[in-house]
Amino acid sequence: FPSHDTATQIITVVDNIAPVITAMPSNIIISNNTGNCTGTATWTAPIVTDNCAGVSTTSTHNPGDVFPLGITTVTYTATDAAGNTSTASFTVTVKDTQNPTITAPSDITINTNDDCYAINVALGTPVTADNCSVVSVTNDAPASFSIGSTTVTWTIVDGSGNTATATQVVTVEDNELPTIVAPIAINTTTNTGCTTTGLVLGNAVTTDNCSVVSVTNDAPAAFPLGVTTVTWTVVDGSGNTATATQL
Repeated sequence: FPSHDTATQIITVVDNIAPVITAMPSNIIISNNTGNCTGTATWTAPIVTDNCAGVSTTSTHNPGDVFPLGITTVTYTATDAAGNTSTASFTVTVKDTQNPTITAPSDITINTNDDCYAINVALGTPVTADNCSVVSVTNDAPASFSIGSTTVTWTIVDGSGNTATATQVVTVEDNELPTIVAPIAINTTTNTGCTTTGLVLGNAVTTDNCSVVSVTNDAPAAFPLGVTTVTWTVVDGSGNTATATQL
C-alpha cells in the first residue's frame, strides 16, 4: 500500500456588508388632530435588503403613532445576522393650525361717572379655550367711554400664533339731570293798559355734565296784573330736563 499525508485549511467567510435601507419616507409635516395638541402621522415603511438572510428592522416610531407638537425624528435601524447595522431617519413635524376660541363678556349699559364719560368700567372676563395653550387675551377698550355705544374687540392668541376675536358692546348713558337757577323775581308796573309787555326777565344759570341743548321759558307776551309764575326749562344733550320758576 502506498503511504500519504493529509493537512487541513480553515476558510472563514465573514459578512461585513451592512444592510441597505432604501425608500425612506420624506420629512412629514402634518396638522394637529382636531381638539388635541398632537398629530397622527402615517407613512410606508422603508425597504431593507442585505446580502445574507436574517436581517431585522427596528424603528423608534411606527406608522399611525401620535406625535407631539413640534419636530420629532423617526429613526429606522436594520441589523443583519452578522451584527452589521445601518440607520436612516426622517422627521415628523406637527403644527397647531387650530384657532383658539373666545366668547366676550356680555354687553354692558352704564351711566356716566366722570363728567360726560364713564371710566374704570368693569368689562368682565371672556371665556377662552385652546387645544394647546393660550398665550394672551387682550382688548382694545379705551380708558374712558364716551356717551353712546363703543365696540370692544377681545383678541386671544395661542402658543402657535393662531388668533380669534369676539366683540362686546359698552353703552354709556347720560342720566344726570342738568341744573337750572331761574332769574330773580321781578316787581314791575303796567305799561300797556292793565298789563306789562316787553319785560326783560334776565337769564337762567344752567349747568350740565355734558351739554345744554336748550333753555326756554313759558313767559307770556303780556303779563297781567298780579303774580305770574314763569317756568324755565333746561334740556341737555341726552334729553334730561330740569325746571326752575321765576315770579
